[in-house]
Amino acid sequence: MTTPHGTEHGTGHGTGHGTGHSTGHRTALGGVTVIDLSQGVAGPVCTKNLAQMGARVIKIERPGVGDLIRGWDDIVHGMSSGHAWVNPGKQSVAVDLSTPAGAEILLKLVARADVLVENFVPGTLERWGLTPERLRAARPDLVLCRISGFGQEGPDRDRMALDLIIQGETGLINTNGTPESPAKISLSVADISGAMYATTAVLQALYHRERTGEGGDIDVALFDSVMTWTGYFPYLWWYAGRRPGRVGLHHHTMFPYGVYRTAEGRGVILAAGAGSRVHWKRFCDAIDRPELVDDPRYAGNGLRLANREELEKIVSDAIGARPLEYWLARFHEAGIPAGAFNEFDEGLAHSRMRSRGLVKEVSSAVGPVKVFDYPPRFSAFDNVNELGPPELGEHTEQVLAEFGVTAAELAEYRASGAVG
Repeated sequence: MTTPHGTEHGTGHGTGHGTGHSTGHRTALGGVTVIDLSQGVAGPVCTKNLAQMGARVIKIERPGVGDLIRGWDDIVHGMSSGHAWVNPGKQSVAVDLSTPAGAEILLKLVARADVLVENFVPGTLERWGLTPERLRAARPDLVLCRISGFGQEGPDRDRMALDLIIQGETGLINTNGTPESPAKISLSVADISGAMYATTAVLQALYHRERTGEGGDIDVALFDSVMTWTGYFPYLWWYAGRRPGRVGLHHHTMFPYGVYRTAEGRGVILAAGAGSRVHWKRFCDAIDRPELVDDPRYAGNGLRLANREELEKIVSDAIGARPLEYWLARFHEAGIPAGAFNEFDEGLAHSRMRSRGLVKEVSSAVGPVKVFDYPPRFSAFDNVNELGPPELGEHTEQVLAEFGVTAAELAEYRASGAVG
């Protein structure tokens, strides 16, 4: 874990002038260096994606404290599970950016980097004297990606915004759960949506720079990101004047759709309410209730929704008569989408996990750590999973020396508290 991470570009012509080091991989972002000032989830997931595409990611953390996600728990060999999730593939450098010396160090790194990602409350970097203009003076074609709750401009720009706050303010929580009780979405969906848009935006900006030589600023708001993931919900309000409401394990616009208990008490997930007569007939035949096909109460999806309560009992009784494996085979044969209602550990043991090889094990300062591979697989280049989640400041001396900081300067920086 002490060797630099950067890799070769798969086509032999790098996208920038970064400080990536060759490890022999064919990668999309080899030669690209990313300075990661972010913490928590949204920014770090973005930069983890870039690392798995082959970019070298240098994570700048506050000395003695580090990324706030480090404090979540200590279950991964004494390391936080959140840190193990979002920060593998990165080098950690401990620098206090709020000090003049820390800002000076950052500018040295930026001068030889391609991308900078941050997710502070808007105005934080400016308060430290690290304005976009000053960053771009150090590197004119820098791609600067800024992630925040409500964007860099507008009435809510100054607000702190964690995932739960965004879920609440977008109205998302009130669409999730049972009719009796709302529930937050258990995944950090607002953070992850922002991370995915930030990832694609950085790739867009690098492609634009490849063609034009121009860098640029990117403004990603978590509110905007997750709101665009709400699918058909806005249309229910815009065109039907009704809120999506909470339907538990069912669907707002299709039926049958949801989880049904089998004979042994397991759950089978059905998506049998596609709306077409052909699909409905296949389902009715599969559950041995062919008389339902032309029943005037259930002949169309709208009718099935209107008579959901009585149809729900018919379907539940049919499914409850046989075991899970029977139904999985039966619905597969009939062309009805279906699956098992698994516990999470059962998902981790799924046959797809084994056949894909989705879990990799990487070395770290605290021992081997499991990480997920980047989900897409490519014929032209490789995903990179080499560095484990770093200890705070693990690569400080190595990286700063590489970027021109002498041993005497490093000693001065440490004496001043600018470097950990």
